[in-house]
Amino acid sequence: MPRYALLADHSPDLCPSSNAKTRNRMLEGLNPENAEKVAQSLGMEVVYGPLHLDPSHRTIAIIDAPAIEAVTKWVVETGMFQWNSVEVSPVTPIEDMMPIILESPIVFD
Repeated sequence: MPRYALLADHSPDLCPSSNAKTRNRMLEGLNPENAEKVAQSLGMEVVYGPLHLDPSHRTIAIIDAPAIEAVTKWVVETGMFQWNSVEVSPVTPIEDMMPIILESPIVFD
């Protein structure tokens, strides 16, 4: 199954630690029971995280999902997009990238 990295960040005024509405929405959508229920319904698994990058207003997660659309739907259904800018990227282990790198033409001498 493909693996994705999710990066999310928000401004201090939208932080669940200082904004009551954001906190309520976060507790509703990202509580472990709901986040897992939504993930299972989409056939995906949150492999690692979400983790808070201290002391910033940034979160990271590693997700296995059948397609990037499943990750996007999870972000929407948990409400994470409502207080964060979210970026989702497919990831490739470095050992799998090595042959691609070695076969690529050198552009800069």
